[in-house]
Amino acid sequence: MTLATAFRRWGLLPGLIQTGNGEPRKAHWLGSKQPTKPGQEQKQGGQHDPSPRQPDSRGYRDLASIRLGEVEDAYLSLRAQLVPSPLEGWLAKNYFSQMPLQRRSRERPPVVFGRVKSLYPADGDIHNLEEMELYFPHSDAPPDLLHVRDRDIDWQKPAQTYCVGVRFYVSEDEMGDFAQSENIFIEKGFAPLYQNNYLDLLDVNEQDHASYPWLHVIGSGWFASLPASVQPEIREQLRNLVRWGSVLFNYHPRRYALQLMTLNEELDFQYGFTQHFLVTPQDTQQTLKILEESFTKIFMRAAK
Repeated sequence: MTLATAFRRWGLLPGLIQTGNGEPRKAHWLGSKQPTKPGQEQKQGGQHDPSPRQPDSRGYRDLASIRLGEVEDAYLSLRAQLVPSPLEGWLAKNYFSQMPLQRRSRERPPVVFGRVKSLYPADGDIHNLEEMELYFPHSDAPPDLLHVRDRDIDWQKPAQTYCVGVRFYVSEDEMGDFAQSENIFIEKGFAPLYQNNYLDLLDVNEQDHASYPWLHVIGSGWFASLPASVQPEIREQLRNLVRWGSVLFNYHPRRYALQLMTLNEELDFQYGFTQHFLVTPQDTQQTLKILEESFTKIFMRAAK
């Protein structure tokens, strides 16, 4: 597969993101800005040439050292986790970005892809970007750090930005909680993908689970609303997802106290006594915080 084919696939996907009321919302593509990275390799006298991935004295990898195939691999390793950003022209920390580069030398790739670590002057309109730090991912190693300036970007070509997609299996009441803060999630780089059909969950198997989002939020109210006849099968599937490496969080608001069991109780998970235990956020703010921390931990260790 060529790089062009890999990136073009996003254009063929439905540009939709699910919203709190169940209605699809059209995703917008960002204008046309492109990051690059500085960080040049220095050849020391009397020593061998450094590795192409070796950072410069500031910790940045040289943009010219990136091979076209590396960019394609980086994108493919995370494609299943990403959805096009629904915020037109918005770029912020934790967003993923694919930007075309100025071809100042034959060594430079035509495009770069990565996750935003920081940017100047601030989160906001992509056309205000002056410079940013971008994490360039690897499937088998921690990401490299790139320094991208506005002069590195080919502004005549379109840029694309992505959020991390998170599957939410929640009840109508629980969806209402998140609908009130959905824009905050998106501004922070996370797009809720609401699911209410348990059959979608049962379709996941050990062979293809890697092609689904890593992060799942399961509402206690959603589980309690399932028919009693399918709850045993759902319990086992949730245990499977945890064993296969998916990251599950149990949304259990305080109003459920003494009314509904947590998923840890439903799945017989107990902190300190079983191999697995689910983090249980009690409100939307806690949910966003744990999503940010967990995805960053996985990403910085290496894409799965």
